[in-house]
Amino acid sequence: MKYQKGYLDNPTLLKIELMLNGIRVGKKALDKVMVEMAGTDEMVDGIDIVLSHKTKANVPYKEEFARKSSYLLKSRRDGFFITDGEGEVKVEIPPIPNFYKEKTTTGIPFSSIGDVHSGYVVITPSKRCDFFYSDVECRYCTANFDSNGGTESTYSVDEVLETVEAAHSEGKAEIIYLSIGFGKEEDGGIRFLKPYIKAIKKHFNALIAVEALPPIDNIWVDETYAIGADSVIYNLEIFDKELFELICPGRAKLIGRERYIDALRYAATVFPSGTVASHLIVGLEPPGYTIMGIDYLTDIGVIPILPIYRPSPGRTLRVDPLTTEVIAPVYAHLYRTVKKKGINMHWVRDISIVTTPLEGRFLIDGGRGFRSIIRDFYNTKVGLKTAWGLATLRRKLRVKESGESSGSSSS
Repeated sequence: MKYQKGYLDNPTLLKIELMLNGIRVGKKALDKVMVEMAGTDEMVDGIDIVLSHKTKANVPYKEEFARKSSYLLKSRRDGFFITDGEGEVKVEIPPIPNFYKEKTTTGIPFSSIGDVHSGYVVITPSKRCDFFYSDVECRYCTANFDSNGGTESTYSVDEVLETVEAAHSEGKAEIIYLSIGFGKEEDGGIRFLKPYIKAIKKHFNALIAVEALPPIDNIWVDETYAIGADSVIYNLEIFDKELFELICPGRAKLIGRERYIDALRYAATVFPSGTVASHLIVGLEPPGYTIMGIDYLTDIGVIPILPIYRPSPGRTLRVDPLTTEVIAPVYAHLYRTVKKKGINMHWVRDISIVTTPLEGRFLIDGGRGFRSIIRDFYNTKVGLKTAWGLATLRRKLRVKESGESSGSSSS
């Protein structure tokens, strides 16, 4: 059953809906967006849309599933609107940063180095990930990292600084989010990122979040804080142990689930409240296990970040996406739990590509239509099975593994 009433009026429910289902874009609206993109060397993955209460959402629009969405983005003289065919709500489309159209002094487009989402810039100085070279890459990966075994391209410190400066001049670099793929170094990649962190801190008044792999020894957690990182993210991704091993074979074999948890626990004693985080991907394990992960991580002082998984042509793992009525209670639980345990929610906020803990307040306070979602879905046998049933997902993964093995042996 589809509970659409109230989605347009509730920014968090609407954000979840749009991230799950994407949006169709009317011709006039698309023309305006394309004008903004003119001169950039890369198309953005989704459209950043500002919903009510300044809630920011990065919404798929190019994917096949988005063409079937019941939501339409349209443009009129008085602005942009989202309609579901029955009602509509006014939204904003922030302009594409001007610096996307410029290049570094070495000729690299800034848009290739820095990806802006709201007030932060994501930069991956090296796209190499050794999980691919070991054939143990994460099953959900979009191959954003170098997976072809070709020449590794690494952006220099100066190229990254130029990008940060360009973003900073437009007010787009409140937080610099540095990430790195998997390497076999014991430090988890911090030694490589150190000169970038120190250079950015030297030249700019910006906060730096580091997404890396848990180091072998906790001394590197201390080092990460000492060199200037303001936040650290070690992404566990999947809480259930068996699914973690199936979906993230490289992380399981070469790092280990327990090391992720131990590193997160220790980091939470080093970094300020709310600045240690870990992704739990919604849709790759039953919601009940994601809720268990939320409880566990918040118990050790870690903020769970819950991105939504959507299959796409670049991803090897094909699972049926969940629905808003299934996963909205997970985000409500996230907000309640983080608030109850007194973890600062103001660091992880205003992020368009994930639903943040703070946005969960709209599911609790004035969440019209939300109580009916819980009452009418989670109290049914189907709802309980969806929340806790692992057998179907495990079976899909086992069958896929068996099929891949058979295919490779016969080739």
